[in-house]
Amino acid sequence: MHFQHLVRLTVYSGQALGFTNMACVQIEKSETAPLLVVKNLSKSFSGRTILHDLSFEVIPGEIHALVGENGCGKSTFIKCLAGFHEPDAGAEINVLGTPLHLPYSPADASDYGLSFIHQNLGLVLTQSVTENLALSQGFNRGLGWRINWSEQRRRTRRALEGFGDHIDPDALVRDLPQADRTLVAIARGMQDPDKKGGLLVLDEPTAALPSDQVEHLFKMLREIAAKGVGIVYVSHRLNEILELCDRVTAMRDGRRIITRPIAGLTERSLVELIIGRSLDSYYPKIERTPDQRQLLKVQGLTGNRVQSADFTIQHGEIVGVAGLLGSGRSELGRLLFGAQQRSAGSVSLDSLELQLNTPADGLRNGVGYVPQDRLGQGGVGRMTVSENILLPDMKSVWNGSGISKSKENAIAKDVIRRFNIRPPQSDAVFSTLSGGNQQKAIIARAMRLNPKLLILDEPTQGIDIGSKTEIYEIIANAAKDGMSILLVDSDFEDLCRLCDRVLVMTEGSIVAELSGSEKTPSRLSEIVYLSKESLQ
Repeated sequence: MHFQHLVRLTVYSGQALGFTNMACVQIEKSETAPLLVVKNLSKSFSGRTILHDLSFEVIPGEIHALVGENGCGKSTFIKCLAGFHEPDAGAEINVLGTPLHLPYSPADASDYGLSFIHQNLGLVLTQSVTENLALSQGFNRGLGWRINWSEQRRRTRRALEGFGDHIDPDALVRDLPQADRTLVAIARGMQDPDKKGGLLVLDEPTAALPSDQVEHLFKMLREIAAKGVGIVYVSHRLNEILELCDRVTAMRDGRRIITRPIAGLTERSLVELIIGRSLDSYYPKIERTPDQRQLLKVQGLTGNRVQSADFTIQHGEIVGVAGLLGSGRSELGRLLFGAQQRSAGSVSLDSLELQLNTPADGLRNGVGYVPQDRLGQGGVGRMTVSENILLPDMKSVWNGSGISKSKENAIAKDVIRRFNIRPPQSDAVFSTLSGGNQQKAIIARAMRLNPKLLILDEPTQGIDIGSKTEIYEIIANAAKDGMSILLVDSDFEDLCRLCDRVLVMTEGSIVAELSGSEKTPSRLSEIVYLSKESLQ
């Protein structure tokens, strides 16, 4: 563990924890002296208790995992720590033995040495990468208090060094793909966090990252922890937790169930801690045999990144797409749906060549699509669950003079029941659902139209084990019933377990196709890191 020895933290007035009038002191902390202590933290909304007397602590230099199914209260707890939510009366939060005055603001949290990388990233889409990074630390100013933009860009490049070098400091965040936005948020949250001598909290930081960038992030986190910073790591990727973290706290139904060392845990036992029961397998055991009839034929498909893609998919077949960030894997799905226009090539479905210029063309021709960014591109947060489910098919609830609310509610309730969406309320605001239930609703919306081909881009990123298993079963059952699936996923284990074949993309081209005994996570890893030239 990182905290087996004494940790010496130097706290500077105005730099470290932000306490006013604090003299420059040196604090000796033993391995048992916590950096953060939370006691009796509860939080209620409109009379409904989300967190129940939660207690939690982090030791200097440790990486502490926080796990639990979506809806267990993890995000609410983090928002209480960050100053976005005010805890109920009776809560105590201490940093380095000093009690914090509750409630406090997000600005106060930063002054106390608490840094956060939230799941929704918290970026300003209309500002540049450089401006977003400067918001947390302030702008470098020269004569006349003018912003020194050349110095700001230099700082931005330094913050992104090693894993976001390809990102233009002047690019607007709204123009970046989701994975690059994640890198910007991570870079912002990790700008010299060790200088604060405090706590870094990361909520699903790797959900949109390919494996090479995950490895670099882990290296950075270990270096930060070695300097005495405490790290809270929230993730549904259990292999990451077992590899990276020292201790784990499991939450269930707003309560802390257990805190224990990672040592001695397996992925299976960690799952059982999270869900409170035995889980025989993540992956569904559903007998199915793909039809030999060809459904999809793609020839010479070309877009911005994708170059001359050729492949086919049979009826009832699940075909995966693997590749690193920038390989063209997500663009391939957009081209096939009509969300992005192709510059060359042809797409045929059941021998009929399709003109795919808009998403409406895709829907009309029997193509469904679930995008990677479920809130930014998939669902409308301020609308209800029923409105989101029926968004592409309003004609089914139109009665000639307006929308029939009775039809809308009847259809939505049936979908909610069949896909086990929680809470089972058609009038619930979509943004209030957990990530897993949002994803199930978006998948349900696409599948309700009974497409011949369903394209899923990272369908299980950032969701809990229980929801992940349900989505796997939904995918397998849909294929068993004859639906063809194109699954874009950065989890190679998922691709190998769920798919009949896996296409591997590198630099915009499909460079390999794996099936049978050759279809393994290690073989996928080998191929995705090779250049096109080395594969020829």
